Amino acid sequence: MSASHSAIPPAGSQGADQRLAYLAYHDVLTGMPNRAALAERLEQALERAARGATVALLSIDLDDFKLVNDGLGHSAGDELLRQVAARLESIRRSTDLLARHGGDEFLLLLELEPDADGPGLALEMARRIAQVLESPFTVGDAEFRIGASVGAALYPRDALDAETLHRHADSAMYDAKTSGSGFAAYEPSDANPLARLTTAANLRRGLEQNAFFLEYQPVYRLPELELIGLEALIRWRGSSGEIVPPGDFIPVAEKTGVINALGGWVLAETCRQAREWDALGLHPNIGINISPRELHRPGFADELVRTVRDAGMSPRRLVLELTESAWTVDSTRVAPALERLTAEGFVLALDDFGAGYSSLSRLRTLPVDVIKIDRAFMQDLPTDPQAVAVVDAILALAHACNCDVVTEGVETEAQLRFLAQRGCRLAQGFHLGRPQPAGPTEALLSARLSGTRRSAA
Repeated sequence: MSASHSAIPPAGSQGADQRLAYLAYHDVLTGMPNRAALAERLEQALERAARGATVALLSIDLDDFKLVNDGLGHSAGDELLRQVAARLESIRRSTDLLARHGGDEFLLLLELEPDADGPGLALEMARRIAQVLESPFTVGDAEFRIGASVGAALYPRDALDAETLHRHADSAMYDAKTSGSGFAAYEPSDANPLARLTTAANLRRGLEQNAFFLEYQPVYRLPELELIGLEALIRWRGSSGEIVPPGDFIPVAEKTGVINALGGWVLAETCRQAREWDALGLHPNIGINISPRELHRPGFADELVRTVRDAGMSPRRLVLELTESAWTVDSTRVAPALERLTAEGFVLALDDFGAGYSSLSRLRTLPVDVIKIDRAFMQDLPTDPQAVAVVDAILALAHACNCDVVTEGVETEAQLRFLAQRGCRLAQGFHLGRPQPAGPTEALLSARLSGTRRSAA
């Protein structure tokens, strides 16, 4: 059985057996391998991978396909599926198997070498899928765009058998579709659905009861150690007064949609606090984290622009921090929002750079003003040559792309000296200052804020 498509054998006595064999392993509509072919090939791949290799399975589901079927008819839907299949086939490597699993769902099987970066390749393939589907489709007299949600699961990291691997890839795909992020890797969860719904309800109640507050971590310019900005970080005070770590509630907020309300609250509170500091003649830049789900929501950019305008805050002082996946997977859906925000003057930052899997060279194609190097690289600086080489490469490319760089997670004087010597302009971390509430932050701004960020009160 070949991974590539082949023509249906002709009818007739001599070709009857060949035709039946073909139909057993191929989808009649698209000509690509079907679920039976995928199941057989996946079992073989897992047997080979048991000797130390990796297998990645990507579940691909078209977005809004039902609208095409309902609006243009099933024949138009069939033609669209054929066109989608042809585009997906164009990016398939010769060693991959691309199959139509049924309806508007496709599966992509990747067999990887033992030392391959499985998560990285899965994300890269998801980006290529989004890219190849970006151009409009033409069916009859209708022209339209259609995207896809992609979920990935890896053997042996996420599952040890074919059925579980497929189920986990589907689970990740549904997470991607629910969050609007375009791509999601499988993430096991110890929380049952009831616990997730309970946490979501508590989050909504917390918003109603003012249980959230912001802490601010300072950002300094090197080598002068001038305080120029802050990163606003959300905190949740639980019902018994304890502070709930963001890692315990942000993922639930993402999956349940509460992140939209939380993000709106963070923006409004940041603007309110900025007005108070403006009245004192203190004008730091302030960074806020933007969720991929927020970015995909229709009208998000318009609402953000309106909120900042109403607050009288300059867009150039608000740094919008987005993760790599928000930029790199479903660019068709996020491009209009990013273009609007860039045109309005907001500063766009690529957060936790290096924690994801996109190529350094892709920085040239992204509308990035600031790159924030992930704290993971700081742990081994300045003693690990590999960490030094990576940071040097990021700094060099950022300079070539005319981007500022903020290094996160600076925890020692040696790390600070290293970054200053390498020409890194901005840094934050516990060595420079921990996140703290607005009151202590105001005192810090009064004492340390750069003169370029001050005015007469």
